[in-house]
Amino acid sequence: MYPSITSLLTCCLSICSVAQAAVIEGRASYENASKIQSYYNVKGSDHAKKAKSLSADGYQIVSLSTYGSPPDVQYAAVWTQQKGNPIEIIYNANKTTYDSWFDSWKAKGYVSTQISATGSRSKAVFAGVMERANVTNWVQVCDSVSPWSYENSTNGVDMAIKGFSMYGTPSDRRYCALGHENVGNQLSTVFYSTTQYLIDFPEVFRSETAKRLWRPSKLFMSDDHIITPQFVDTDVGRWVAKEDLTAAELAKEIKSQKQNGLSPIDLQGGGEGKDTRFAVIFAEHAIPSSRKWTAKGTVSGFSNNADAQAGMDAVMKTWMQKNGVRQAQVAVARNGSVLTERSYTWAESNRAVVKPDDIFLLASVSKMFVHAAIYNLVEAGSLNYSTTVYPLLGYNPVDTRAESITIQHLLDHTGGYDRSVSGDTAFMFRDIAIAQSNGTRAADLRDFIEYMVARPLDSAPGDNYAYSNYGSALLSYVVSNITNTPYMKFLEKNVLDGLNVQLYKTAAKGHANDNIVQESKFTGYDPVHPKSQKMVPGPYGGDGAVKEAVMGAFSLAASASTIAKFIGTHAVSGVGGRAWGAWRDGTVVGARTFAESRGADVDWALTLNTREYLSEEEFDDLRFYKMPFFFEDFPIV
Repeated sequence: MYPSITSLLTCCLSICSVAQAAVIEGRASYENASKIQSYYNVKGSDHAKKAKSLSADGYQIVSLSTYGSPPDVQYAAVWTQQKGNPIEIIYNANKTTYDSWFDSWKAKGYVSTQISATGSRSKAVFAGVMERANVTNWVQVCDSVSPWSYENSTNGVDMAIKGFSMYGTPSDRRYCALGHENVGNQLSTVFYSTTQYLIDFPEVFRSETAKRLWRPSKLFMSDDHIITPQFVDTDVGRWVAKEDLTAAELAKEIKSQKQNGLSPIDLQGGGEGKDTRFAVIFAEHAIPSSRKWTAKGTVSGFSNNADAQAGMDAVMKTWMQKNGVRQAQVAVARNGSVLTERSYTWAESNRAVVKPDDIFLLASVSKMFVHAAIYNLVEAGSLNYSTTVYPLLGYNPVDTRAESITIQHLLDHTGGYDRSVSGDTAFMFRDIAIAQSNGTRAADLRDFIEYMVARPLDSAPGDNYAYSNYGSALLSYVVSNITNTPYMKFLEKNVLDGLNVQLYKTAAKGHANDNIVQESKFTGYDPVHPKSQKMVPGPYGGDGAVKEAVMGAFSLAASASTIAKFIGTHAVSGVGGRAWGAWRDGTVVGARTFAESRGADVDWALTLNTREYLSEEEFDDLRFYKMPFFFEDFPIV
């Protein structure tokens, strides 16, 4: 029987038992790691006793799971020894009892931090934890019929998922979800299943952990062993994840991992009796390591360099910490000479501290190099802006209007290709490969061009402006075709003047040791293997682009210093020499960049290792307000 609401609400203990758990057979484990303790296959009353003892010893609960059918509900939990908040727990509660307990402690300023449910909807048993925590916005929803409905209940506030349960029966699934406001823009992904849709857990796990420095943080499990995984990019040291373990296998695994210095940090159970299975994550630390702020590089050229350095650092520190951005650079040059090159790191110790000469993926800032290459060829008399492109290259487009596309049209994005109409084909290389080779190989730039000449234009050349990544890629092919020189070789010999600009290659293996981690939570189908259904990280082809084919558009890499120096003598936008008052920005999965020629002779550049900050308004505030105000406050002499 459940106790009365009166006895529940007047419970004076910090750990409150609200129902009697049946005595069951089963092995219980109480793992005594140095700072982490875990247990599983225990009944509710034993869970309460352990919780009371561990709380008294300074432990905080970091993982809670209920599993099995009433009255044989069992518990698994992980606790870590650390300073924490006063807590209240509940176990073996039906929904009415749980809701009353929840509302009571919420009214007292407590925040839900753990939620777990098991059993059918009509007989569901709930357990949870609430803490007196400093969390302003948080939302918990239970008994929902769709896991995705949670997003509609948060009033537009971005939430980081802290707890999740899928309970009920296969024909009547129910879901509990708990989230706290995502202060600091922590990146994470959660993959939900329903009766109609089951994720491919092994493939999801493989693709998510292929993202550099990503790891599983939770492996929520239903009683029919469906895992709902959550992944994050925080650091807990070395980690290992296991699933589909029996109790005996779990006990053996805990012992084995302990010898390797790893302890459970998340432990989830599902099923009952001999059908009980466990999913567990082991790691060196239960609590993710904190981030450290580091600024490196030199500041010169200002009327007061010390104050200018402090001012620039303050702008970047405030913005990066608010938006969760880990790696960035700012550089300032005058007349092509770098005055200031500053690198910023807001990251855990498992990531490199950014150096001023580290290279970042430039996204569309890459386009200024193909513009400079075209200008070089025009000045050398090898090309005219009025040259028609396809006749020059020997192509006969299906849409005869394309025969009149000129070099100038491509530079001006007026060639007749409109991604708002036909999609941005620079991110459709799987489709291109299927069309050109039946998917037997990855598509290259030549395939890209042949694919496009077989398609109709979206408008007549010269009629409309429409930003075109294809047009810039086509310009790079013009450069290599008429000079009989690979595009990057031509840049090195004729444009870069010794500056370090590189191709950002598609394959992830080429970036395993990069200092700069181009971060994104997104994955997508691999364009390099067009018939494969495997997903790859967004920066490594998951955005649909083969970077070797779009060098003229968005796949070069350089430092902010290189960009600031380059635009001192080359147009940041358009063609020709330095373009006073002009700017260019770049955005692609895993990167955001900006470059501007200010006033008569000052140029500056900004590189970020991600575009997944809070909003585009935040980025606009940095580039159009915060940094310009900085330049006004600290003039260059």
